[in-house]
Amino acid sequence: MDKMKRIFALALTLALTAAAAGCGKEIGTEEPVSKAEQEATAEEDVVTEAEPESVAETTTTTAAATTTAAETEPELPKIGLEDAASADYSVELTNGTEKEITGIYISYGDSGYSENLLPEGENFAVDEKRLFSWSAPDDGGMVISDYNLEIDFGSDSFVLHGFPLTDMLSGEIRLMDEYAFLVYANRVGDTKDTMEKESKIAEEERRAEEEKTATATTTTTAYEETEPVTETEVPAQTEAPADNGWGEVYY
Repeated sequence: MDKMKRIFALALTLALTAAAAGCGKEIGTEEPVSKAEQEATAEEDVVTEAEPESVAETTTTTAAATTTAAETEPELPKIGLEDAASADYSVELTNGTEKEITGIYISYGDSGYSENLLPEGENFAVDEKRLFSWSAPDDGGMVISDYNLEIDFGSDSFVLHGFPLTDMLSGEIRLMDEYAFLVYANRVGDTKDTMEKESKIAEEERRAEEEKTATATTTTTAYEETEPVTETEVPAQTEAPADNGWGEVYY
């Protein structure tokens, strides 16, 4: 009996020893991590956590640079209203006429032309860009779009008929021999020009002027006075004395 107990105890001990050995081998398969590797892993974790902050800092720096560039960009000289922010319309206008513009005047509806919209003492130089700002007159809530723009060069002037102030973002004034016209970008991004329209208007005005001159010439010729004929004055004839037949003359 005691012998069987000893055999059973020995078998149990061997089984526990084998189980413990197996567990120890399974746990031991993980290689120990050195202290240096643990520190390197910790540094990587810190860098990874700091990346979002770095991106934010980069974005802030870029925004600041953009703001600084916008602040340093010079403002365009003005035409019309000085406060462009309060104007109904503000468009960028370029002088592409190869001549200096000394005056710009605007008319709307049936009204006459305004005063010179260029600041006092300033001319609109060749190839110069300016900000044209204008507010429509109060006309009972109606939007007036029938604008004309007179361009004065000092020695002569031209009119931009139907100036598209309500539909343009930017434009360039150009000049031909007999008329000026506008090349502009409208509010939907299309590029347009008024060359054909201004050419027809200039031709009509030229013909009207020729007809007016021809009519004036014909009228003057028809009513031209001829030189008056000077009549020669004839002296009155004196009555001859009567003869009584005896050789004596009676008066």
